[in-house]
Amino acid sequence: MEQNDNSQSNRILKDQITRLANEAISAAQSHLGSHTSTRLTAASTWLSTYVLRSDFDKLIALSTLTARGITADNIVDHCIPFVACSLGEDWVSDTLSFSEVTIGSVHLQQLLKHITQSRKSDPRRAEGKCLVIVVLENEQHSLGALVLSDQLRRKGYSLRLMLNTKQADVVTHLKNNSCCALLFSAGSEHTARQSAQCVNKIRQSLNNSPKVFLGGPILTFGIPDEIKSDFNLISNDLDLIIDEIENNVIPVGSHAELGRLNL
Repeated sequence: MEQNDNSQSNRILKDQITRLANEAISAAQSHLGSHTSTRLTAASTWLSTYVLRSDFDKLIALSTLTARGITADNIVDHCIPFVACSLGEDWVSDTLSFSEVTIGSVHLQQLLKHITQSRKSDPRRAEGKCLVIVVLENEQHSLGALVLSDQLRRKGYSLRLMLNTKQADVVTHLKNNSCCALLFSAGSEHTARQSAQCVNKIRQSLNNSPKVFLGGPILTFGIPDEIKSDFNLISNDLDLIIDEIENNVIPVGSHAELGRLNL
């Protein structure tokens, strides 16, 4: 009986990942023209194969993609998310093992890190509003948060990225540093609930807490109703998040499950 339950759980998980991957790829391509989308898809397909090689080199990956006419921004915004979803699909279909998917993901992070560190401007010196992106401990989905951090830095925001961090560390950071908004990324219901707990601890500890957002793969699976009101906005739509940060367009306590680019 236990074995049957585990098999059913695995099938459900794989169905969820397949849906997540397909929605993410569709969302990414919907913002591109047909010619651009075709070129990016071809480059991303090449990258999805190259990241699995034992002799992977981030410099070769970047130079090859650049030679194909792909900009660094498009690599971050489209190629890396596309490949991440492709790896997930291959794991779901048993084409790749978990260890192979892990290796590919590590190589993607190496490429992303190299691109972000190679930019001419120093994002840490940005003069825009200060934002904090949080991925709590034991959450395995962090690539999306890394992509988001680069996107926000390019838009001029000053950013602090807290990965695999404890709730207490987030509260301590906010006690000692001011910020305009806090963005939690969650890939599971457990992490979403932990994020809501962290938000409540922040509000109990600070007189003026920042706006709080929730995004990530969890939006595809659904947010528990009882924690929705803990966040000012629930969305993966970057434009909507920025609009709220800059213009206060969403009433406090409301939520909007918009945008489906989940990583």
